[in-house]
Amino acid sequence: MGIAALLVFLLTNKHITTTTASATSTSTTSTSPTPTTTSTTTTTSTTATTTISTSTTTTTPTPPCAPSSVGSASTLYTTFSGDGTSYTCFAYEWTSPTTGLVTLAFELRHDPTFWYLDDVSVYAGATQMLTNEDFETGSLSPWVETSPYGSCGTYLTDTCSSSCRSGSYCLCDGSYGCADQVSQQFSATAGQVYVVSFWLQSGSTGSTVYAKVTLS
Repeated sequence: MGIAALLVFLLTNKHITTTTASATSTSTTSTSPTPTTTSTTTTTSTTATTTISTSTTTTTPTPPCAPSSVGSASTLYTTFSGDGTSYTCFAYEWTSPTTGLVTLAFELRHDPTFWYLDDVSVYAGATQMLTNEDFETGSLSPWVETSPYGSCGTYLTDTCSSSCRSGSYCLCDGSYGCADQVSQQFSATAGQVYVVSFWLQSGSTGSTVYAKVTLS
């Protein structure tokens, strides 16, 4: 074989081995944990307490005439006469000696005509303690008529619509021979001052005229 043929042969049958070096690049990513910050917001709710001071002023209505102080005396007024001309105003400041029911009473006798009573009031501060104090219901209730001295003559206590000081009705009492009594109770508190007032008129003068007002 010639040299040329040998070269061709060698070149044709030569195995060329190519080694491919595969370089694997491993990329390691280091992930650092992201710090988690928990923010706790504490809300302090402050409730502002506002104290509202309410001042209540209790005003006693001005009595129709200047009151006289009688302390805790049970007798407010007594008379054995009457002028028969016009109404007269009476007012008293009375201090209750006890707690409980007390009685405002009018003992009246008039021979031979009438006593007229109107616009009675008993105030504790601004509170009226009586009911039907001016007799404007046209009836006596809750006033109570009694005869503490036995059987008297006719024309006892009742409401009437003539000779009244104000309004349509008043109380008229024509008891003769002895006095009858008209009264009303109310609840009192020990130490409380009550302002009592009333208007009283005598009919024409007679042989016996008597009036007494008590609170006890």
